[in-house]
Amino acid sequence: MLPKAFLLFMLPIAGLAVLRPDAFETLLGASGHRAQQQAAAVTPAATPAGGNGGYPSKRLYADRDGHYRARARLDGRTFDVMVDTGATIVALTWSTGLDLGLVRPGMTMDAPMQTANGRVLGKRVTIPRLEVEGLSVASVDAVVLPAGALSTNLLGMSYLSRLRRFEFAQNTLLLEQ
Repeated sequence: MLPKAFLLFMLPIAGLAVLRPDAFETLLGASGHRAQQQAAAVTPAATPAGGNGGYPSKRLYADRDGHYRARARLDGRTFDVMVDTGATIVALTWSTGLDLGLVRPGMTMDAPMQTANGRVLGKRVTIPRLEVEGLSVASVDAVVLPAGALSTNLLGMSYLSRLRRFEFAQNTLLLEQ
């Protein structure tokens, strides 16, 4: 027979295991989690998230600067994005917009945008289907900014708000479709 103190200690843990199986990743994997973070800082990767009721999801790990980076795809072409919940809209660099065929030289920039570097005119576009780490969203509003106005593509709320949910916890970002 097990001592009563052992049972009192294990009962809440067993309940936690049933209700929140992902909690043990935190409790038991502190050193393993650090190794994952260090690996992710070198190559930011997305991995399937478990225990989500069957919804497609991906887990992104923060890089050394605390940013979440991912690979996006449009019409078979891939490009890097940085998750930015402070960005109202998906914002693309001029070179990415050109490469994806969303803009062309000589187009009129007619959408005033406020960026971290000040006010700039961009070109509003609609991305027919944007896939990020395998999670696809149709008809995503975006803006292509002129050359030099943006150093990296930003995955803003026009994409993120269309997911079932996104959640930050312990240097991890869960995206769920």
